[in-house]
Formats: sequence, C-alpha cells, structure tokens
Amino acid sequence: MSTPRATLEKPRPASPAAVSSDGSGGERPRPPAMRGQPYLWLALFLLGVALFRQFGVSGFGDTDLVNTWLFYCVIVVGFYLVFGVSGQFAFSQAVFAAVGAYTSAWATRIALFGVDSFWMGVVVAIAITAVLAAVFAFLMRRASHFYFAIATLGLSEIVLEVLRKWTEFSGASGDTTSGIRPISVFGYPLDNPYRIFWVWFGALALVMLVTLFLARSPVQREAIAMRDQDVVAATLGVAILRSRITMFVLGSAIAGLGGAIFAHSKGFATPDSFAIDLGLGIFVMLIVGGLNSRWGPIVGAAFYVFVPQWLQGGVLGIPGVDVTVNVFGQEHRLGDFRDIFFGSLLVIVMIAFPEGLVGIGRRVRSLVLGRAHPAQRTWLSDLFGLTPKKHPAADDHARVRETTVAPTPPVEAAAVDGAAPASSGAPVLEARDIRVQFGGVRAVDGASLSVLEHEILGLVGPNGSGKTTFLNALTGVVPASGSLRVRGNPVGLGRAGRVRAFAVVRTYQTPQTYEHLTCVEDVLLSTADRPLTGITPACLARLAVVRRDRARWEAAAHALERVGLIELAEEPAARLSYGQRRLLELARAINAQPEILLLDEPSAGLDSAETDQLVEHLRRLQGEGVSMLLVDHKLDFITSLCDRVAVLELGRLVAVGPAASVFEDQRVVDAYLGVDEEATSSA
Repeated sequence: MSTPRATLEKPRPASPAAVSSDGSGGERPRPPAMRGQPYLWLALFLLGVALFRQFGVSGFGDTDLVNTWLFYCVIVVGFYLVFGVSGQFAFSQAVFAAVGAYTSAWATRIALFGVDSFWMGVVVAIAITAVLAAVFAFLMRRASHFYFAIATLGLSEIVLEVLRKWTEFSGASGDTTSGIRPISVFGYPLDNPYRIFWVWFGALALVMLVTLFLARSPVQREAIAMRDQDVVAATLGVAILRSRITMFVLGSAIAGLGGAIFAHSKGFATPDSFAIDLGLGIFVMLIVGGLNSRWGPIVGAAFYVFVPQWLQGGVLGIPGVDVTVNVFGQEHRLGDFRDIFFGSLLVIVMIAFPEGLVGIGRRVRSLVLGRAHPAQRTWLSDLFGLTPKKHPAADDHARVRETTVAPTPPVEAAAVDGAAPASSGAPVLEARDIRVQFGGVRAVDGASLSVLEHEILGLVGPNGSGKTTFLNALTGVVPASGSLRVRGNPVGLGRAGRVRAFAVVRTYQTPQTYEHLTCVEDVLLSTADRPLTGITPACLARLAVVRRDRARWEAAAHALERVGLIELAEEPAARLSYGQRRLLELARAINAQPEILLLDEPSAGLDSAETDQLVEHLRRLQGEGVSMLLVDHKLDFITSLCDRVAVLELGRLVAVGPAASVFEDQRVVDAYLGVDEEATSSA
C-alpha cells in the first residue's frame, strides 16, 4: 500500500479570462506556432496561386509546368515532416510516390471492391503506402541517421526493381504502364492540365493544412525533441517510437497521395519517373527552400522547377538569360548545367545559408523592420558542424542579459516556513544490486540504495565514482542489471522512460535543454497530461486538442514563473545563460508533477546567489512532498540541504548516514583523501 504523501501544488488551470476562445487573449506565454494568423496566410497564398493560374498562366506548356511545381510541393511537404521536423534521413520519398502511383493504377484497373474510380484508387494507394512505410519504420527503428539513409536507398532500389519485374501488378508493357484511368469528379473528366491544376491545388491545400494542425499541437514539438535529443525526450515521457514511426508514415503517405495523382493525371507511369534522381531532387528542394519552415518546400520546389526553365530561355512569360558558353568545343546554354548548378547551390546553402531561401527572406524582413536577426542555424547545420560560430544578435543578447531572474513567489502551504514534512521512513524508490559495465570497466558495482518518503538523499563521491552512471541506470539511459522498485512497483531497467510512468523525473549533469524550441515549449515536453498528443487528434479533434493544450500552457507558464523565467518564456532556449538553463531544466521537472526527482549536480556552474536560490526551490519542492536523490560535488550544499547522504567509491556504496555525521566516517575520508600507505603498512 502506498504511504500517504503531501500533494505537489497543482498548476493554476487556464481560465476563460486568461485565454480567449481564439487563443489571442491574455498575456500568458504560449508556443510561437500559436501566435500570428497562419490560417489567414495560407488562405492568401492559395488565393494568390489560384489567381496566378487563372490570369498569369497561358498555354498547356506553362500550365503543365505549374502542375509539376504543385506535384513537387506536395511530396516535399511530406518530406518536410519526415526530415525537416522529425530528422529522419530518408531518401525514400520518391519511391513511396511510386508505390502510390502504381497501387492506385492497379486498384482502378481491376476495379478493387467493385469500384474503379480515381478516388478509390487514391484511398487504396495511401493505405498501402502507409502500411509499407510503417513496416519499414518499425524494422529500422533502431537505425541511426546514416544507416537509416542507406536503408531507404536500398528500399528504393528494391521497390523499383519489383515494379519493373512484377508486370501482373504494374500492368506494364516494357517499362511503361499506360492506359491509367484519368481523373474525374462526379463523372466530369479532368483530362487536361487546366482542370488537373485544381486537383493539385486541393491536394496542396490539404497537406499544408495538416502541417499547420501539427505545428499547432504537441506533435511537432515532441517530434523536434525526439529529433534533437531522443533519450532526454524519452525520460520526459515523450513517446519516441510512436513519434518516429507516425511522422515517417504520414510523410510517406503524402508522397503516396502525390504519386497517385501524378499517375492518373499523366495517364502513364514508369519506374524511372521515381528513381533516385527524384529522391535527391526532393532533398535539394527542401534544403534550398528552408529546412525549418513549412514554406520551405513551396519556395524550394518553385526554385527547382522554374529557375532551370528560366535559364533555358524563359518561363511563364518571363524572358530568360540567353547566354551560351563553350565547353570542350561545344556550345551549351546555362540550363544544360542544371545538375552542376543545383549541386553547387546545395553546398553553398548548407554552409553559408543553412536556413535556406525562407531564412534569407526572414533576415531581409528583420533588417527592413529593424528587428533582431533570426538565428543562422538549423538542426542539420548543428549536426554537421556547419553552424556559424557567432554570438546571438546584439538585441537578443542584451534582452536576455538584462532580464533578471524574478524572485521566487512566496512559498505556500506546508513549505511556508521552509520546513519539510518529516520523513515517514517508508521507501519510495528502492534500487538493489545495480550494476553497469562498459567493456571491462564496472562503473557501478552492486550498489543498493533507497530513497525515503519526503527526504532529500544526497549521493556524493570522488570524480569517476559512478554517481551519474547510477542515475543513468535508474532512468534507463544506460544498460544495467539489478532491480528497481518505485512505491513497491517493479520497474524494468535498460529503457529510457519507464520510470517516468511512475512520476520519476530527472535533471542532467549538463543542462539538456532544446535549443530549437522556446523555453515554454521545452517545459511543455514534460507534461504528465499525455492524452490527445498524437497526429490523429491533432487533425481530427482540433477543438479538444487546442483546449487541452491551453491548460498545458498555463501549467508550463506557472512552472517558469516559479523559477523566475516567465519573462523569457517565448525566447529560444539557445539564448539563455548557463544558470538560466539550469533553472529551465528545473522548471521542466516541476511541470512534470514529479513524486521523485533525481538531480545530477544541479548547483554546478552556479554562483553563491544562484545556489541559494536553487536551495529555496528544492526546499519548496520537498515541502510539497517530492522526494529527491541529489548528486553534487559541493559538500556544503549537500550538508545544508540533505537529510541523509550516501557515498560512492569506484561504483560501490561505502557509507550511508545522516548528512551531519557521514563525512566523519573514515571510509568516506579515505574515499576523498586517499589512504595513508605508511599507516596502512605499519598497521
């Protein structure tokens, strides 16, 4: 039976006065995606495209070129979700478009389920593409970036070869599948580029709306957390495997949709139309357009489609560059060097402009409006070490530097006088015979430790004694053996996130904050309120998702307010100082509503004033009933805060006792100061 415990102070619920029905009221912080008018901008963009097609495009050739641009937009938006948001190196987008194309053609040819319409073909194509993507993603769930990329290349070759050889399915004569049923709506045939434009237009509107839904829900921030630091995200309770697989499936299904429309609009299909050249082109379009923006695929596809045509002599009525060059005795137009041009552009953009054309536009806008310059970085430039080594813009740096940490709000209830509830003596966390081995090195060697109800237990020891590794073992960050119980419930070791289900939360030796999220988004990751955080509710239950997320914003804002970071809530975490990142990590832990908190050197790098403030925060948490296991090197910090102290040496527990007396134990003195060899030999 669980021991009665004090209840952690619940966050203030969102009130109608604080946040209006449209999400614009009040001054409480919220994710940046929830600000502005993205639906209005999408509507204006679509209106502009429709008007341009109606009045700015003439002739089948130009209309077909615009349709090609829309085709690329659709499949690159899917790739944006797979690669740009969730960070999966997948060169399979083109082959999933092929799966969609051939599956839809097959379904309409054989009149699957007795229906031979284009719409039935599209539904079947999306379903089959999603199933294939889900199976592949599950099988490759443990593959790292580059191994995953190699696997997608292998998948592409296998699928394309199957489509070439399996003529019963493809209905091909030679390499070409012809006679594919044209698109029709209620019996009205869409049999020319003018009419087909509206199908592509609707598909683009649909997939862009999906990206908006995901951005304005927990899905995108959790995918970014999985992309940047998956182990940390797992310990916070983020469903890493679900996020990775569902984002891959969604992006691939969008490619299947694009492939199906492409096949029916052309009336034929060949495997070469979806070869690796298209896969690499999709990658180029996203990088050049902008990796970290939903508008990147639109801009990148436009550049990829229209600029080469312009270099060939003109596009959409715009005169091109009529320049020829002599290379190896042959005359060439500039458009003949398309592959060299895009290859060189890809290298230049990744090094000099990692945020792509959309990022360049943001920089220009910031200069015109006199705003702070946006960060010249993406997660990909960070991964490859291409991020320019520059300080934040002067305005941003000054704003963060001048923002002082607000005083801690008055402590309420049991913690008014700083007094903690007396420990009941009942263990809430019991670790027995924990062992961690790296090769021939035993980092933790049979350590056993119990944390009691309402207590702060310190864990100290010399450098390399295994303190951090012990915490890593308890939270599943490293493989370990032994047993772990939380309030009497057995918890399996070796998988990050298992203890989170029992309200066990941790911080890290070096603050593990998310530099590509704002502070409030970072804190939101740890929420214990997990229902309605997936893709399906984000798209199909909008009102419920937004209503629930508003309550989460309030809880996150309350946690930031408690540690004095409320004024920086909508600042990127990358702009915070080291001490502020420590506080941000603590706010994230508070937002998780923990019952047990594991702290790894929380005072490291803090000055005396910041350390005193940290003590206040931890005392307040203890007063609210949170039990803590605290690793630190500052012995005065440990003795002033902890009820008991445990000492590790070379992975073994050498002493456990009251904080006031444990350091008088000779074994502890020997662990810190060493053993006098002369005294030992004489004895």
